[in-house]
Amino acid sequence: MNRRWLHLLTVFLVGCATGEDSGTSFGLTAPTGAPGLTSATSLGGTTDAASTTAAASTTDAATTASTSSTTTTAGTAHPNPDGAPDGATCTADDQCQSGNCYDITLPADGLPPGVCSPCDEDADCVAAGTGISCTIDGEQLIARCTDGGVGSFCQSQAACQPGLVCAVLVPGAEQLLPMACSECDDDADCGVGERCVPSVDVISYTGHKYCAGPGSVADDGLCALTDGDVLCASGHCTILDLGLLSVGVCGQCSSDADCPGQTCAAAKFSGGFVGSACV
Repeated sequence: MNRRWLHLLTVFLVGCATGEDSGTSFGLTAPTGAPGLTSATSLGGTTDAASTTAAASTTDAATTASTSSTTTTAGTAHPNPDGAPDGATCTADDQCQSGNCYDITLPADGLPPGVCSPCDEDADCVAAGTGISCTIDGEQLIARCTDGGVGSFCQSQAACQPGLVCAVLVPGAEQLLPMACSECDDDADCGVGERCVPSVDVISYTGHKYCAGPGSVADDGLCALTDGDVLCASGHCTILDLGLLSVGVCGQCSSDADCPGQTCAAAKFSGGFVGSACV
């Protein structure tokens, strides 16, 4: 995928976000007339634990004994022993030994379209008794069952630990980024002087939302467009214009006046959000 397409993809990733939603400061704002978030959309279909358990029980002991099925790390029989092992690139469930091809819906450089994994939805983890959330391991790029901690992907609130919220990372981009267990969903969930902002790593396909206090966001981190300067360690939250919307990004400067003997290069997107810099 060339750089221009990745840039356009990122524009779409955040292009439908709303920036004037009450009590919300995602560091994103959409132009007038852009569609807003009407409901939280989960990644893929919704399958409850009961139906998944029932499906898993359709293979009895006699049938298992008469086939060459092996066993997954979750302790269940491989429905497709001739398929690819966990960690392999895939585009369909029947290509995997586990029968689970976890869709990676963000087609960026370095990310496969899908990966064979022990799970591809939260219900798989609940049914196997190995966790409550099916989420991507950002280092190994494989979906694993987790206990629903911060950053775990979620299809519903049930996939998050108590005290966390299953939040949309970027409103309007639910089909590209899944929801994630987060510290907050909007500013109302944070303390005095804090703002609820997203932290998104496009390359590792990970992210969550958190409460950012004054001076806590490093350069290249997302910041709120309204009074966002106070969140940045540098004191500079500048606007990155992506065409369909604007994104607040912490950087080194707001204008040339902040760069004695140099100029202030505007924030940009290059494999991720890059804040302004004195050059």
